Amino acid sequence: MQRSTTHMKGSSADNKIMFKTTKRALLLLAGCTIFGGLGSAQDPAAYSGWMKAVNPSVRAANAAIAAKDNAAVATEANKLAVVFDQVLGYWKSKGADDAIKLATTARDAAKTLAAATDSDAQTASLKTLQGTCGQCHSAHRESVGPGQFNIK
Repeated sequence: MQRSTTHMKGSSADNKIMFKTTKRALLLLAGCTIFGGLGSAQDPAAYSGWMKAVNPSVRAANAAIAAKDNAAVATEANKLAVVFDQVLGYWKSKGADDAIKLATTARDAAKTLAAATDSDAQTASLKTLQGTCGQCHSAHRESVGPGQFNIK
């Protein structure tokens, strides 16, 4: 019995073209991701959206801690870590050292919260995160009407 072999046809030149096209597409995608992220890092409207996402996640994390639902705690904590990573990018673009430190503390506390499985450790991490809110708001938020704020 004779084996049949199938060979893929295509020249080395075709493979090089496909590789270059793929490489260019990946570079374009990376550039869009990086520069798109930088643009949104400086956008006050995006920043406002991130801030509005914090309270629901904090409330949900508190409820999950009380219910001893570690998976839900981790889910909410990971959401918070992403938000505060975006907040950190915003403040880095502004060069506000105090806000950078507070956002870093909040992000790191969220990551610690996500990894914690003991309710005391979870509560302590959430308290650390929440401790950054008032400090940053006092320094970098001004009221312009009921429920309306500008970032300063």
